[in-house]
Amino acid sequence: ICHRFQSCAYRSNQWRYRGRCDSIQFCVDKRIFVVGFGLYGSSNGAADYNVKIELKRFGRVLAENSTKFFSDGSSNTFHVYFENPIQIEPESLYTASAILDGSELSYFGQEGLSEVYMGTVTFQFHCSSESTNGTGVQGGQIPELIYYGPTI
Repeated sequence: ICHRFQSCAYRSNQWRYRGRCDSIQFCVDKRIFVVGFGLYGSSNGAADYNVKIELKRFGRVLAENSTKFFSDGSSNTFHVYFENPIQIEPESLYTASAILDGSELSYFGQEGLSEVYMGTVTFQFHCSSESTNGTGVQGGQIPELIYYGPTI
């Protein structure tokens, strides 16, 4: 799991999902397979969320999934998976998006990293023009990319 934030918060700039799109662009230096995303849940007690996750390349949807998850009110991330792993080619820009519907305030990441070294794979993150809910490299949502790939 590639985690792109160094901390998460909920107080100062309270975050609502409101059914808008949170997205981030990323690229890797080796071929991997993305299986899902880690998302933040409610900072205001237990809550249910409807979520749609998407993975795109050059504006074309490679995979999407709509599902629900239950947040227990902790700052833990919640894993949402695609039906099948998606092959990610090296040195190409992909867009990860999540549209969540839930009324409660949620946690959000901060102190975001533009580059994350995961041993054998380096992830680079870039802001996405599709992000209409404030998510970017520095802070926001989609804290985790769940993947498998080269182990050597």
